[in-house]
Amino acid sequence: MSTNARPRARGSWITAALAAAALAPQAALAQGSDALAGFFKGKTVTVYVGLSPGGGYDTNARVLAKHMGRYIPGEPNMIVKNMPGGGGLVMTSYVANVAPKDGLHLGAPQRGIPFEPLTGGEASNAKYDPLKLNWLGSMNADTSVAVATKASGVKSWRDLKDRELIIAGTGVGTESVVVPYVLRNVLGLKFKVIAGYPGGSEMNLAMQRGEVSGRGTFSWTSLKPQKANWVDSGDLIVLFQMGLKKHPDLPDVPLVTDLAENDEQRQLLELEFTGFQLGRPYFLPEGVPADRVTGLRRAFDAAMKDKELIAEAEKLDLEVNPTTGEEMQEILKRVYATPKALVDKLSEASKYQPDLQVIKSK
Repeated sequence: MSTNARPRARGSWITAALAAAALAPQAALAQGSDALAGFFKGKTVTVYVGLSPGGGYDTNARVLAKHMGRYIPGEPNMIVKNMPGGGGLVMTSYVANVAPKDGLHLGAPQRGIPFEPLTGGEASNAKYDPLKLNWLGSMNADTSVAVATKASGVKSWRDLKDRELIIAGTGVGTESVVVPYVLRNVLGLKFKVIAGYPGGSEMNLAMQRGEVSGRGTFSWTSLKPQKANWVDSGDLIVLFQMGLKKHPDLPDVPLVTDLAENDEQRQLLELEFTGFQLGRPYFLPEGVPADRVTGLRRAFDAAMKDKELIAEAEKLDLEVNPTTGEEMQEILKRVYATPKALVDKLSEASKYQPDLQVIKSK
């Protein structure tokens, strides 16, 4: 009997060892989750939005903050704080350089912010390195449109070849200012920008008051739920759409890359509008402990599948087609590997603004 008992004992020991090995990663994961819960429990995570309240970025951030906390270990409270200035550069610099690097401070910048140090060149006011920031993900890929008021007399993008359109912008060096001038310098579209408006709400009021005659960039995911009646009534004309592919809602509106007359123009436009793939991005500063970055990324991913978040987004006509934080990091690596000659041409096109007018924020 002792000879039979020995194999059974050995088999039991091996089985136990294998079971322990299989459970070890789960135990480590649970232990890590417990550590994160211990840190986040009872605390508040602040999402800083680089624009004023009421616009698309602000609305998206508030929907995220309402639901994401349930998926963070410890279920901390989440709030939104608006920090307009410089079209998002002020907020991004604050979160990247000043805010504590503890995982409790998230930035919600405009989609062009990750590319500003690359395309802005030496003239850029960016005080952050996008490749060192910890990107959590993006709620949606985005499509932006250029619009003109009916009163402007501009009915098509072709009219911009011969007719000047005065449009509203936020901070100097931001997307709402840079993109129109890129299109002017690359495609010859006659945009003139009045900058200095705190955010989208103020730019819309400027159109209503007749201070400006359009916007060079207007996110479709903001325009559709907020001002669709302007388009339906004909008071606002959609001239073209910007991104790397057409939005399903706008099959008959030309894509900006289709306006290119040669390969170089098309390459420059593709580089400029890669940022639209990132839509509504969120980031943590460099230096946040790796386990907290991972925990917040997984919480973000889970929130993007949350039925309540999706239902609320649908009610607000917000799109949810997310990009993960890891995917964002790879996109940025590829973009920052673009040949310098091409980047220099785009940089030159984006900074040549001899007639830019800047007003004091109202």
